[in-house]
Amino acid sequence: MMCILQVSLAIVEASVNRLCSIVYHTKLFLRTKKWATICIASQWTTGIILSFPTILFNDSRCSDQLWKAIYRFVMVVIIPSIICLVNNMMIFKYVRSSTNRIQTSLENAKNNAQQHQHLSRRDLYLLRHMIVMFCIFVVGWSPIYICGAINIVTSITVTTRFALIIISELSLLALISNLFLYNHELRRYFREKICHRH
Repeated sequence: MMCILQVSLAIVEASVNRLCSIVYHTKLFLRTKKWATICIASQWTTGIILSFPTILFNDSRCSDQLWKAIYRFVMVVIIPSIICLVNNMMIFKYVRSSTNRIQTSLENAKNNAQQHQHLSRRDLYLLRHMIVMFCIFVVGWSPIYICGAINIVTSITVTTRFALIIISELSLLALISNLFLYNHELRRYFREKICHRH
């Protein structure tokens, strides 16, 4: 259970860090190794704590129980989705309010119409990106856990389960790739590290 949770918790942690880097970009503490250590420690601590119920209330007579499948689905998909959605909404609200402040200050500029269009396009791009990330996570990870709950009641073929596992892994790969491609600072960091080695 704890290993399964770590994937979702890592995605939640990434959304929290993205929120902090955008909304609280002036806080120097958020760029320190101490902050990174706190994030990693909190992720693993949360994973351990959330795994306790499945260990403490384990019935050795049953190979799997319905409440465990529902608990896994809620902890791995539902709650992380809600947290990521809230974080993304806060990011969008902050970026939108920043855009409105810039637009107000540029009202008397000659190219106000062009600037307004550019900023609106940026807001729409950010919103579209966040919606795509949210959908990739929910659509990729929900089926395997719903299948796990259904499998307790009725039998599901191994091929179906294998296909759903592949879908969840592909969605994880898509999320990691998307975060890497969208994060300009991370790309620049890797470029600098690779270029300085040669």
